[in-house]
Amino acid sequence: MSTPTKANLNHGSRFGLAFALLTLLLIWPSQTARADEIAIWNFNDSNLIVDHGAGTLVTSFTSIGFAAGTTTNARLGDPAGLALNLTNQTNNGQNITLSVSTVGFSNVMVSFATQGSGTGFNSNQFQYSLDGVTFVNFGAPYDPPLAFGSSPVVFDLSSITGLNNNASAAFRIVFNGASSATGTNRIDNLVVEGTPVTTPIPEPASILLLGLGLISTIAMRRQRH
Repeated sequence: MSTPTKANLNHGSRFGLAFALLTLLLIWPSQTARADEIAIWNFNDSNLIVDHGAGTLVTSFTSIGFAAGTTTNARLGDPAGLALNLTNQTNNGQNITLSVSTVGFSNVMVSFATQGSGTGFNSNQFQYSLDGVTFVNFGAPYDPPLAFGSSPVVFDLSSITGLNNNASAAFRIVFNGASSATGTNRIDNLVVEGTPVTTPIPEPASILLLGLGLISTIAMRRQRH
């Protein structure tokens, strides 16, 4: 039986390393952007206290109430429960304001389920703030549907880079258009989310090229000896 030569052993080692690197490339998990919840209000406890995550919600309404909610846009297994219920034409021009630190996040989005009665607030303006003081309109005013639908209202703020990694981020909805004291507007499953800011993971192709370069370097050094 022939004895393996040094050249055969070196060739086998290089082949084995190359095969291992190729296998790593094939099984390397794909890196896709994934949004994480930063703050969630489900209103099931009949209050304005954040239910998941961290943040504060305040309102300039003279009074608020709570009514039947929905599972639309619900997160983390939250049941339908209750929804924030805003009423009365005397509250035209009033708002709800969310203060949520986005430190560690980018590509911020705000979403919620909503519905309104025919005489409720039908011209509602979403706004954002980079400092919690000055608010800027984002998009056109929205008119809520008459009943909770299967899709939430979504405000994609990824283009507002100043909201990324911002400890003073804030969001506001200004309500207008109610025409009676019994006109209502419900808000439920209010969610602020974003993409976690993490250290980039090297792409598998880069790792493979680096490995092949090391193999070539090792081979060249061995040929010189």
